[in-house]
Amino acid sequence: MSLQLDDFLITGRTFEEYMAFFDLDAEMMKNMRVLDCPSGASSFIAEAKRRGIAAQGCDILYCYDRDTLREQGEKSIEKIYADTSWMAEHNFKFYHSIERHKKHRVGALKAFYTDYNTKDYWFAELPKLPYRDDSFDLVLSSHLLFVYDDRLNEAFHEASITEMLRIGKEVRIFPLVDYKNSRVNEMDNLSPFAYRMAEKFGGEIVKVGFEFQKNAGYMLKIKR
Repeated sequence: MSLQLDDFLITGRTFEEYMAFFDLDAEMMKNMRVLDCPSGASSFIAEAKRRGIAAQGCDILYCYDRDTLREQGEKSIEKIYADTSWMAEHNFKFYHSIERHKKHRVGALKAFYTDYNTKDYWFAELPKLPYRDDSFDLVLSSHLLFVYDDRLNEAFHEASITEMLRIGKEVRIFPLVDYKNSRVNEMDNLSPFAYRMAEKFGGEIVKVGFEFQKNAGYMLKIKR
C-alpha cells in the first residue's frame, strides 16, 4: 500500500477515553498483555505503561518518525477544530465541552510523541499483524473497523478480526457505527458489518458508558 501521510487525520485518544470506549478496568489489566490496534496518536500505551500494564501499539503510520507524526498530528488537530459545527448534535456528557474535547486530543498527541519508540510501537498493516499466536490477552481496536465500512469491505473486516483473534484471546472493537453515523435513525443503526461479524465470530454487542455520537455507545466483544 502506498501511504501518503497528508491523506490521514492523525488523532489520538486518551487512556480515560479507552477506559470508557471498552468498559475497561485498569487494575484488571495489570495482569494482562494488551495490544492497541491501530493505535494512532493515542496516549493509551504511554499511560498504560505508567500504570504497570504491559501494553503495545501497532499502526500503519509507524513507518514515520516522531517529528513527522507530531507535525501531522498538530495539523490534524488544527483542521478538526477549525469548524466544530459538526459536533452540534453530539453528546458531551463525557467531555462537557468542545474545549475539553480538544484538550483530550492535544494531550493524547503530546503523550504519544513523547513516548514513541520502536520497542512499544510497531509498524503493521491490517489484516496482517507481525505477532506470534497468543501474544496478547486483550486486543483493542478503535475508530477503524466499521467506521470506514464504505471503503473497507466485509472481507477486510473478517480477515482483520480473524488475525486479531490469532494473536489475542479477546478482541474489543469500538465504535460500531460509520464515521457519519449515517444509520442513526434506523432500528438497526450499527454498521451492517458489526452484526455480521458478531454472528460469525460468536461476539457480543455490549452497551458501554460512553456515547459521543447518538446511539453509538456500543462495542463488539469477541472471545476466542
